[in-house]
Amino acid sequence: MGAKKQVKLLKVPSNGQISIGKSWAGRQILVEELDDNEIRISAGVFMPDSQKMFHTKEAQQTLNEFNTWESKRTPKSTDTKKFFSSLKKKK
Repeated sequence: MGAKKQVKLLKVPSNGQISIGKSWAGRQILVEELDDNEIRISAGVFMPDSQKMFHTKEAQQTLNEFNTWESKRTPKSTDTKKFFSSLKKKK
């Protein structure tokens, strides 16, 4: 991280939009309203709440267990015509 700090004094127009500079273009940012008079803008990669469950120790353990299980099995060839034909007969 660079130690370069800049201070910008901006006036927020009536539409509420400000420009933070081209160096931020294309990056994901987090805008935090700390209170009525302060916001913080941070760059980074952010994860939706709906995806957080996949990044837990439990999820990693489950994935490791599956990988161990899978590594002990040899894939078998499947006759797809026969397989789909058997599904149609069950209707």
